[in-house]
Amino acid sequence: MNDKRYFDNIGRIQAIISRLDSEKLPPEEARELYKTGRELIEECEAILNGYAGTIEEMGINA
Repeated sequence: MNDKRYFDNIGRIQAIISRLDSEKLPPEEARELYKTGRELIEECEAILNGYAGTIEEMGINA
C-alpha cells in the first residue's frame, strides 16, 4: 500500500483543519478547503481499506 501518501494526506488534513479553526476565511475558500479535506479523508479511507484483506488475526495457544 501507500503509507507515505496516507501520512502526507493526514498532514494536509491537519493543516486544513487548523486553517478552518483559526482563520476567518471567505465562505467560498472555506468550502473549497472543506471539499479538499473531504477528498483527502476519502483517499485515506481507501488506503486503509486496502489493508483490510492483508491483516489476519493471530491466535496464540498457551
